[in-house]
Amino acid sequence: RSRRHHRSKVTAAAMLPVGERGRAAWAASFSGRTARPRASLRARAGPPRSDVLIAPGFFNSSAQYAGMRERLLALGHPRVEILDVRGWEWLAPTLLGTSFAFYLDKMDAAARDLLLGPTRLSIVGHSAGGWLARIWLGEARYAGRTYQGLALARGKREDGGVTLLTLGTPHLSLEEYPFGRVEERREGEGEMSQAARASSLRFANEFCSAAALQSADLCEIICVAGQMDGGGETWGARASYRATCGKEDARGDGICPVESAILPGCARSLVLDQVSHSPGKDKTWYGADPVVDRWDKMLP
Repeated sequence: RSRRHHRSKVTAAAMLPVGERGRAAWAASFSGRTARPRASLRARAGPPRSDVLIAPGFFNSSAQYAGMRERLLALGHPRVEILDVRGWEWLAPTLLGTSFAFYLDKMDAAARDLLLGPTRLSIVGHSAGGWLARIWLGEARYAGRTYQGLALARGKREDGGVTLLTLGTPHLSLEEYPFGRVEERREGEGEMSQAARASSLRFANEFCSAAALQSADLCEIICVAGQMDGGGETWGARASYRATCGKEDARGDGICPVESAILPGCARSLVLDQVSHSPGKDKTWYGADPVVDRWDKMLP
């Protein structure tokens, strides 16, 4: 009888009306347990994990990172967003020499939204997304706008810090492509070298180096590179390595050589064996679940 009485009390309490916020929280807690049974285990064991913004790579679109997003959520990050980019949006900077402001403006809006939350911000930049994130973090005026991502984070959050983890980012690319490259025609910027004026990557290296971004202990830059056995055996890999670091026989992920992916002065780096640059048939890339599990250990 006492058990039935206890059950009736619990049932009655569960049926009491609750506010919309309470109902949403109640439903979300059960929904989370159903969809991702292990998602919160790591977060409960220590400090809250960071929110994550995934920055897609050159000529990639957001849809290609859906699996990476789901894995990061399962590893305990409260929010994981993918920068909303379409593959065709890269055409204008590549063929016409316009700026990458389309990308940085989207990064600014997405990061501002994430910074409203209670946890630290991490940016995971794949390929070109990594060096473009450095421009957003820096203080130099780019294409008429100063983004100042680090200053923004400091003003919005108590910890004031941002972690940038790059995946196969050609930070040090020579940009000596077989068919040449179109020089950029950006406007609204200050004094700089001709190389930086003609290339956004050179701009990032001139004004947004690891030393500059990490000088006030507000930013940590982590560089992850992949290397494949026989990765330079294909014509495409050899051409990419030659264009990026000047050596066809370099070690790399099939697109970006290891030596170009490790930014001088970065806080930490990691080289992963048998990891390729992009998703594909019979390829294990940076976004594959076992690989995400490895580099995610370096994120807060």
